[in-house]
Amino acid sequence: MDFAAVYKVSARADILRLARHYDALAGTRQMSHRRDLRPAEVTWLLGRIYLVDVLDGGADYCFRLFGIFWEKMYGTDVTGQRLSEIEATGRLTALRGDYDTVVATRAPFFHPGKLVWPNQKSIHFERLLIPFSGDNGQVSLILVAAGSDVSLDDLVLYRGQRGQELPRLVLD
Repeated sequence: MDFAAVYKVSARADILRLARHYDALAGTRQMSHRRDLRPAEVTWLLGRIYLVDVLDGGADYCFRLFGIFWEKMYGTDVTGQRLSEIEATGRLTALRGDYDTVVATRAPFFHPGKLVWPNQKSIHFERLLIPFSGDNGQVSLILVAAGSDVSLDDLVLYRGQRGQELPRLVLD
């Protein structure tokens, strides 16, 4: 895997550490196999990771596991839901392009962004998307990790009152 671009643009030590870990794990292969994924090896980012199954070569995506960072950000757990179902409600519409890029290039993808709440409070973050192959050699799983300076405990300062509209995802 070529993580050179990530090394050049990421400012977060935890994201760089993850990139180095999976770069070493892949070795000379283009990407690691999904059986190589060991969440216990990346404990420093466990709550900030989510896993996406690639369905039918990228026709759709399903959230296998949604980390607590994202669950707290959005106020809901989307584990087990398809991206197409969520997009139909007008949410998370900015994600498909990134997932499609990872599937097409079979390479990691770095994408900074921010979440903006209706009260105009926002959080900047970095996202690293890492592909994993299935037995057929195609991308079958994407690991997404986020780095942010905001702690999970401080999210209440951004989210506002319960029931408030979800934040808008803005990718730089």
